[in-house]
Amino acid sequence: MPEMIDDTLMLRLRVEDLLFEEADLLDSWRLKEWLALYTEDAWYHVPPSDVDGDTADPDTSLFYIIDDAVRMRERVSRLSKIGAHSEHPRSKVRHIVSNVRVHRDGTVIRARSSFIIYRSKDITSDAFVGHYIHEIVERDGALRIAGKKCVLDMEALRPHARISIIL
Repeated sequence: MPEMIDDTLMLRLRVEDLLFEEADLLDSWRLKEWLALYTEDAWYHVPPSDVDGDTADPDTSLFYIIDDAVRMRERVSRLSKIGAHSEHPRSKVRHIVSNVRVHRDGTVIRARSSFIIYRSKDITSDAFVGHYIHEIVERDGALRIAGKKCVLDMEALRPHARISIIL
């Protein structure tokens, strides 16, 4: 039993380290390094706030963001250019990630965590709250994010500004 506890604890610590690294890269606006945390076939979804985000399906609901790996690369490329007026100058963001829960589901590691993201831009500060659902895989001894769902626990995006930042 102690060995099982040690394995579970080590898995959670490894996943927490990955999620904290992801938050730090986004806060530092190191988007290409952030993208490298993802698998080559990753997906990233932000479901609408008027449905149950945990079970929302992009086939039956309109999502705020529904990116595959190609779209994620395009988003990073666009946000890195001066021509991205919505993020030039870029937002100042701070991701706080907590309450990480982890379990294995075959070869996939499923993680759920809470977040609050502070965003400051144009003399305005916004707070986005919610939870993440990550699907994580191990490749060549390293953890990589295969999918991320960012569920906003808010009734609406307004009065918050656009979500051009990567949540």
